[in-house]
Amino acid sequence: MTDLAKPTEVPVKDIGTLRSRAAGSGPATRTPITYPAERYTSVDFAARESEHVWPHVWQLATTVDMVANPGDWVEFTVDKLSCVILRDHDGALRAYQNVCMHRGVELCTGNGSDLSELRCGFHRWCWNLDGSLKEIPSRRDFGVIDNDSYALPKVQVDRWGPLVFINFDMNAMSLVEYLGGAPADAAYLGIEDFHCRFEISVLVPANWKTAADGFSETYHVQGLHPELLTIFADLDNHQVFWDHVGRSRQQYGVPSPRIRPAPTDQELWNAFASVYSARAGLDATNPGEVPPIPDGSTLVQVMGEAVRAAQAAKGVDLSLFTNEQIMLLDQHNVFPNITALFHPDLLSVLRTRPGSNPDECWLDIFNFDRAGAHTPRSKPMKMEVPMDSMAFGTVFNQDFTMLKTAQRGLHQPGFTRITLSQEESRILNNQLALERFMGISPSEIEGDLP
Repeated sequence: MTDLAKPTEVPVKDIGTLRSRAAGSGPATRTPITYPAERYTSVDFAARESEHVWPHVWQLATTVDMVANPGDWVEFTVDKLSCVILRDHDGALRAYQNVCMHRGVELCTGNGSDLSELRCGFHRWCWNLDGSLKEIPSRRDFGVIDNDSYALPKVQVDRWGPLVFINFDMNAMSLVEYLGGAPADAAYLGIEDFHCRFEISVLVPANWKTAADGFSETYHVQGLHPELLTIFADLDNHQVFWDHVGRSRQQYGVPSPRIRPAPTDQELWNAFASVYSARAGLDATNPGEVPPIPDGSTLVQVMGEAVRAAQAAKGVDLSLFTNEQIMLLDQHNVFPNITALFHPDLLSVLRTRPGSNPDECWLDIFNFDRAGAHTPRSKPMKMEVPMDSMAFGTVFNQDFTMLKTAQRGLHQPGFTRITLSQEESRILNNQLALERFMGISPSEIEGDLP
């Protein structure tokens, strides 16, 4: 495994904060950025993604918590591909294509523990956990079998903190190169201490990019999540980019510049409680009066202190973080399909995967909390749920409602190109990476890039 937290010299594009754009100081001659809408609807384009994207990109497969102990294993599927990730007897993390080398039957489905071998349920061919061939029933009937030729095909595997990534392409760049400067940028968060508590998968009536795009920009907050504007400086987020990752850093506890007149401290406190009641131990609907703000302090620091105290009551130590850092959200969008939302005390990761056609996808939600580097890991709850079967919280529920209708509009004959603002630059970064993997040249993206 590589040290993903080690600072490296990685090219980065920093477009700064977005507030200056809202103030009108950007170039007045810049033309809108557009690209074909058929990328979200075309069966042919999805087929090209199957060939050029999913077999060659690094993608989140599982969490360390699912494969923490020798013998732990989990199946991961994306598009038509399947692999099994496991922890061998020596504690090494391994991944293999999920296929019996006899007749092509999948070896594993689901997840489990105490695995000692990989045995096909069809004809009982068997492999050791290091991928070497162990047994072929009635072997003499096959003639001369070269064991090395029938080893399980390897899949690259590496991790970023508690996140386990795989790549089916054994010749692809390493994960540390793929992620660029993102791990070093997030190193202050100490993400090794995060433990996964649940993984929920929901089948959504939208293309995998439609769903991923919804979690890759803040432009939609004013329309879909207006209650967040009181507590979230949406135009003040700072964005930086590497080839496959875009990061925004967003301040909570202060209002959006879009709000006029500015909300009172009590309104800010009420909004804080409604959004982060679980983090701060507050009643979401009746948080009480705003606490006194000490001389030389700010309301943001008071909010951060409330989170610190509530987490300390749970045994979570946030002493390495300032109150201002506690109120920051770092969002990393990793091409092609990952959104990682980092607070010092919690981590949420969203992953999209293609469904059976371009108009559906799987949206997977991973939820983590900070438990300490030496706390024993346990397997998270892992389940599939129907889209309308449970409440995901106010903000996620609004996102799901949007996804129910977002895809149909993309099919309308008068709509041919997606248009992006600079607040949607992380979507653009993903589209540029998509073109590179798919060999789209010259680029189909038009307009003046930031």
